[in-house]
Amino acid sequence: METSFYLTCRSLTYAQKVSRTLSAARLRNIIVRTPQHMSREGCGYAVRVSANVLSDALNVLARENVPPKRVYRATPSGGFEEVPW
Repeated sequence: METSFYLTCRSLTYAQKVSRTLSAARLRNIIVRTPQHMSREGCGYAVRVSANVLSDALNVLARENVPPKRVYRATPSGGFEEVPW
């Protein structure tokens, strides 16, 4: 099973902007509700990407000035850990 990464966003509208930006770059993604224990400061939505596109996704978002709030990796145990980026 491939590792998923969650790019947390400050709002649903911002998550939609992140998703559109990634889709325009032909990077597969999906908007999801942020799990309660992952959401800080009210981040209720995240954009999920796979490990094989994470680097490209972060580069595209930086270039387009649409950065995520935080990045988390799904762990094999079902939890999440924050990833520095």
